[in-house]
Amino acid sequence: MNTQPLQEIESEKNLISYLLARGVSGQEDMGLKANDFYLDIHKRTFESVLDLIRDGVAIDILTVTNQMRERQLFKDEPKELQYLSTLLRDTVPSQTLDYYVRRVKRMADRRRYAEALQLAIDKVKSEPGENDTVFSFIEQSLMDISRMERSKGLQRVENDSKLLIEYLQNVIRNSQLGGGGISGLRTHYAELDKLTTGLKSHELMILAARPGNGKTTFALNIAANVAIKDRKNVVIFSLEMSRLELLLKLVSAEARIDSYSMKTGAISTLNFNVLKEAIATVTTAPIFIDDSGVLSIQEFSARIRQLRTTEEISLIIVDYLQLMNDPRAALGGRQQEVANISRGLKQIAREAGCPVIALSQMNRSIETRSKDQRPQLSDLRESGAIEQDADIVCFIYREEAVKAPEDVLPENRGIAEIIIAKNRAGSTGDLKLIFNPKISKFDNLPVKG
Repeated sequence: MNTQPLQEIESEKNLISYLLARGVSGQEDMGLKANDFYLDIHKRTFESVLDLIRDGVAIDILTVTNQMRERQLFKDEPKELQYLSTLLRDTVPSQTLDYYVRRVKRMADRRRYAEALQLAIDKVKSEPGENDTVFSFIEQSLMDISRMERSKGLQRVENDSKLLIEYLQNVIRNSQLGGGGISGLRTHYAELDKLTTGLKSHELMILAARPGNGKTTFALNIAANVAIKDRKNVVIFSLEMSRLELLLKLVSAEARIDSYSMKTGAISTLNFNVLKEAIATVTTAPIFIDDSGVLSIQEFSARIRQLRTTEEISLIIVDYLQLMNDPRAALGGRQQEVANISRGLKQIAREAGCPVIALSQMNRSIETRSKDQRPQLSDLRESGAIEQDADIVCFIYREEAVKAPEDVLPENRGIAEIIIAKNRAGSTGDLKLIFNPKISKFDNLPVKG
């Protein structure tokens, strides 16, 4: 087994020598930090180089050593001055600056990978708890390493022309095929798709409503549309309802049969045949359900990561956000914990390359408003972090749920209003859908001829 430290001292020497001899042009960002060097003298020398670059001072042996002296970065000035002078005299770089930067950075990253893995090994040896906790920690460590590896830092936009052209060609092609300019994942709710242009692969969508307004039903309807109509994989995490309850809702909506009659057994032979067809449709759809109940953001990430090893995920639904927890942030209070969960959901959307729809509670203060009880962003429970991380925030508002029957306008009976209060990449606005809670179904309004 190779027990040598992960370092390339010669690459570090060549890089420092290159800078002392030739400097660096302008305010160049080399993508390196002082801690990326293995030798301490190299770390302190490069720290002074970064100071000079920030101050717009030319880099040479004199300016660097003066800076080290002023900042008291020398530990043994005579000896280290001699080292740098000898380095400048005897080390003649034969490659470009970028070559040495890449070599030093590669080794620095590998040391970080090794450190993260060693922490995981130590956890395996010392953790007194359940294996699930250990496994979650290891997967989080690996995810951190993966994130480090994919991070590219600042890059010139000249490399992005191909990406932009391909994106626009896809949008144009979709439009010509009758796609209506929908570039993201279709929910199959026409007005919602029009306002959002579809749900994008990196987006976190928050869906909020007061209890009884149908947020779980709406999320399940979207899931069914994606999985049944488009045959794309959908993952549902239910922290409140059981697997059976969710499946009954999906079947009720697909069969358009009253869910109450399904629960009481008051089903005719004809309806039973329809239900059997609906069950076949739902259970052959690419839907994955996790009804574990209590779930931490770390466990959630681990399960998504595990599924992604065998399946391509198109949509993730979490019902609901406030039932998740984050033991690592719990000591900071519930506000901090929810902030971490919200940030984690957004990060998972980016890493999984698919939209995440997270259902959310609302503050009870909305019920105390005497006049307008239409929801707004400030009504989100622990709203600050959630609003900040969300790309889209949708509310469901039903006049029938907040007003006496005689006060509901005739045109609003059986209607749910979807309020898009935030849309980072598109338009905000309101749209109306038909809502039939008996069959757990939201439908588009009929197209006016």
